[in-house]
Amino acid sequence: MQRKIILLIFVLIIPAFAQQKMLTMREAILGSSGKLKVANLKNLQWLPEQEKFSYLDSLNGSYGLVVQDAATLEKELALPLDTLLQAILQTRMEAQEKFPPFRWQNGHTIRFFIKNELYLYDLTSGKLELKNKLPKDAARRDVESTTLKIAFTRGQNLFIAVDENTVIQLTKDTVDGISNGNDYVHRNEFGIRKGTFWSPKGNYLAYYHLDQTMVTRYPLVDLDGRPATLRYIRYPFTGMTSEQVQVAVYNYNTGSTTYLQTGQPADHYLTNITWSPDEKYLYVVHLNRDQNHLRLVRYDPLTGQPLKTLLEERNPHWVEPEHGPIFVNKNPDRFVWFSKRDGFQHLYLYESSGRLIHQLTKGNFDVTRLVGFDAKGKYAFIEAASPDGMERHAYRVRLSSGRMEKLTREKGIHRVQVSKSGRYFLDSFNNHATPRIIWVTGVTGTQKKVVLKAENPLTGYKLGQMRFVKLRAEDGTPLNGRIFLPADFDSTQKYPVVIYVYGGPHGQMITDHWISGWRLWFQYMAEHGYIVFSMDNRGTNNRGLAFEQAIHRHLGTVEVSDQMQGVRYLKSLSYVDTTRMGVHGWSYGGFMTISMLTRRPGIFKAAVAGGPVIDWHYYEVMYGERYMDTPQSNPEGYEESSLLNYVDNLQGHLLIIHGTVDPVVVWQNSLLYLRKAIDAGKQLDYFVYPGDEHNMRGKDRVHLYRKITDYFDLYLKGKH
Repeated sequence: MQRKIILLIFVLIIPAFAQQKMLTMREAILGSSGKLKVANLKNLQWLPEQEKFSYLDSLNGSYGLVVQDAATLEKELALPLDTLLQAILQTRMEAQEKFPPFRWQNGHTIRFFIKNELYLYDLTSGKLELKNKLPKDAARRDVESTTLKIAFTRGQNLFIAVDENTVIQLTKDTVDGISNGNDYVHRNEFGIRKGTFWSPKGNYLAYYHLDQTMVTRYPLVDLDGRPATLRYIRYPFTGMTSEQVQVAVYNYNTGSTTYLQTGQPADHYLTNITWSPDEKYLYVVHLNRDQNHLRLVRYDPLTGQPLKTLLEERNPHWVEPEHGPIFVNKNPDRFVWFSKRDGFQHLYLYESSGRLIHQLTKGNFDVTRLVGFDAKGKYAFIEAASPDGMERHAYRVRLSSGRMEKLTREKGIHRVQVSKSGRYFLDSFNNHATPRIIWVTGVTGTQKKVVLKAENPLTGYKLGQMRFVKLRAEDGTPLNGRIFLPADFDSTQKYPVVIYVYGGPHGQMITDHWISGWRLWFQYMAEHGYIVFSMDNRGTNNRGLAFEQAIHRHLGTVEVSDQMQGVRYLKSLSYVDTTRMGVHGWSYGGFMTISMLTRRPGIFKAAVAGGPVIDWHYYEVMYGERYMDTPQSNPEGYEESSLLNYVDNLQGHLLIIHGTVDPVVVWQNSLLYLRKAIDAGKQLDYFVYPGDEHNMRGKDRVHLYRKITDYFDLYLKGKH
């Protein structure tokens, strides 16, 4: 007996407004950075060691740095913009217009960059001081917060700017494929966001030495020249030779460099590089290429020798380290560790010797963020997903016992910052009906106070109704969906449907959040008479390990099966025209779009796939092998998932879009599909963006969504 798929529908209706303005395409795609932007507090942060926070705003008719007391909400304009700009003009003899992004250096001094120059401004004395300066072509700058030395790269090599007059060159590599301090190591998987790592006191700089000389050189065509030229990137396809990485440590006091002895095989992954607070040790997570076994290893930075493997984790599918050890304040003896070992992402408290003290958090939910600790080191502050993945809430966790206290209540998404003492937190909140509210709240029950309540920028626009939908997969797993109904919805009419899909790892779309950014295109389509539907299938994140790993070695199978439950739901609605259904997605969503179109033929009349992976043989090692293993070890899975094998099933109208210099999903993917369709006598439409990479931005993105909308208008509405 077929399982009933509709569990529950929550109706969340955005009110209809008397005034009937319509979104333009430009507003829908770019408006959230302009007049449709939700008000926020720019540069919101706590002052060091104080129960005060700061941000950039206007106060009493003047704009500048505002400091506000957490207990009383009293405000002061601590640094007017005009005052700062005058000081900058006197120092640089070059006029500025905006308040630069800043960080607090101490309780009365801020630091900021103007172009390639680093400044300190003392709010007490009014003194502006140039502290350091970089060459104009410097990249990947990394400021050491105590001494204000700056690590930076130029081309393949790594440098340190000691002060405005002194630069030290650490490396002198010239061979193509070798780089130092690069932040694009292991293609930014495993939580890697930077390539240099200052020690806490600034005595050492650890950095990545990346060797890609053995990796396939892949050509990208630069069309700007006459004739066109080739630009090569290093792209390690699944199952092929991968890069080799080392971790080096530069000793600033001696000028010497030591390489960590990380062992073999050379193509393993090294990630989550972390210094101990006392600078005695460097911690590195080792992950094997199969990505099913990790080790946390402690190193001596002076000798490069491994001292101890503190912990290991294995999983038959994959382990995915995204966090190193997080030390409790500056205590080198205790750290917190993220792990999904019990089926959900939780926190574990360890001694630095590697002895597990206890599991800090437990339950059928994922911890999504460790915010910080209180000054005494008694509590950790975290953010966690609700069990259904729809919400994010903040908690205080007692380190000695693991007892959790929920700090936020409103249904939706909470993002918090905690004061140094741990007594107060700033809570930036939004949900489907609330653009943004920022509160300051005492953790012990002090009444929360509104710091900012943003107005709804969509007031006066003709919008559709939005509903959250609860469905079930064939095996009974709950699935979250969202539907936008046309702005002039009439349940006695029938409407065309566009399913927007992503469906891949780390790709959760359905949460109780405010719709903004390019996703206002959903409302644009609703204004023009479409139903727009999206759903998170198994394989997406923040729902536990079993939910994520259901796709292992068979990408496109479970995901399509789950998405068909959404299709069945849509077909059950009397106002859905089942003869006019479309699907659209980008990247993994492009893969899903063509998968849904050709692995379940006959359902969709039109589809638009952007930047699609066509065959996982043509995707990169780090991501592809995590979810598919290698083509050599999983030939059946690669064969099953390859969209080239379903071209004969192509029905309806398909538009494929690709950027010609896409370095993520290389252009070859969709060209292979086009060639296979031609050979099979199948017609499809194809459009490229010359010179664009994996995503289109600015006016190109407006053009893109005009193209997509026109395609659905043509084939789902029968008009151009």
